[in-house]
Amino acid sequence: MKNKTIAVLVTVSMLAGLTACGSREPSASDLTVNRTRRTDIETVSETEEKAEEKETGETEETEKPEEKEAEKADTKTAGGVVFGSGEAKGYEGFEYLMEELISTSNTQSGNKMTLSVFVPDDDYPVVSGSYATSERMGVYVNVDINPYLRSDYKDYTVSENLEDYVKEELEYSSYLYGVEVGEIKDIGNDAAVCEITFMQFNSYENSYSPYYQVYCLKELGDDVMGLVDICIMADNTTGKTKDLLEELNSFYQIEIGWDESFADEKRMEFEDSDEFNADAFNIGYMTFELPEGWEKDEDESSYSEAIYAPGGDAIRGYGYISIEQDYVYDEGAIDEMLADLEYTQRYFEEELGEDVSDLVVEDAGETFMGKTLKMEMQSEGDTAIFYIAQSGDSQYAVYAVIWAGEGEAAEVNVRAALDMFFETGKLNN
Repeated sequence: MKNKTIAVLVTVSMLAGLTACGSREPSASDLTVNRTRRTDIETVSETEEKAEEKETGETEETEKPEEKEAEKADTKTAGGVVFGSGEAKGYEGFEYLMEELISTSNTQSGNKMTLSVFVPDDDYPVVSGSYATSERMGVYVNVDINPYLRSDYKDYTVSENLEDYVKEELEYSSYLYGVEVGEIKDIGNDAAVCEITFMQFNSYENSYSPYYQVYCLKELGDDVMGLVDICIMADNTTGKTKDLLEELNSFYQIEIGWDESFADEKRMEFEDSDEFNADAFNIGYMTFELPEGWEKDEDESSYSEAIYAPGGDAIRGYGYISIEQDYVYDEGAIDEMLADLEYTQRYFEEELGEDVSDLVVEDAGETFMGKTLKMEMQSEGDTAIFYIAQSGDSQYAVYAVIWAGEGEAAEVNVRAALDMFFETGKLNN
């Protein structure tokens, strides 16, 4: 679809050494995705099992059958089958949770700590070293007994450490809307919880989905901290989700404040807020408005490039606007291009060749995308208006094309669409 020369321009600008671009595709991250962790899987040794049995004073041979049945029936007994307890090992009383063993040697004593934890009973759990995670009925659970906390976490209270962790997670995440962070609440002297709710945009379904998340940080002894992350994806829940949550409540001793009315209430609250714009286009990393009648061309758009045109037809219409994002490893790339516009113009004239005429390179100033370079040119009768911008380690290429022979009205309309794009655009950091 693209004019050949314009396609060359996009390739040159986003991949050439002049802009020092990388080749990674952009991707969205939510509060439920954790940083890469170790992949070494540790198992429980016979010695540790015996030591645990000796400590609790119970073995399979000496435990009375009626006591074992009573243990299964009562999951809420203090000091019983709860997170961090030895009695959790081998427990079979949950209907929707399954037991997993996780371990860490990052202890004050240097001895490895191994715990039984319970996550949703799913066919594809992920268990590695210190953490276990799985999802069922819209409930994602991640448990880690060696979480990423600040290096001097021992100097802070559990509440302070959890507050810092949540703050960092939110900074690390993107494309979230209507974020509400609850107060950090202490649970006794050794644990704290924090509730978060938010909306996340699904670019594939072009809709916003509500999420409820609760973090719990608990001291487990021997300088080990246990982090429990429970995230409820409201659109994936079922009528039995509440039963699964009751079992999580029981084991982790966390009051989870979600119910079936959460999704509708969160949506209504978000749609009534200033943050929601029903007229805006959303491509994950960016929202913006275009004039009435402009739509996304689903046939010509791809994962990395979003194309908008009158009536959603970039080929048979009078023009279109394309938007791309990439990552850069040189945060001063645009500065270098703007510092010497004469050199930048010569560079692109040489790269694009004789097919381009009337090339003008100029500083477009600070736009919502960051420092922005603008280029305008004629190519095979078509008019191309091209912007390269950079914010942090993200680079954006926005170019508008006005097809040859479409007349003055077409040029007016495309330029008006560009004006609206820059006036209403926002980055979804």
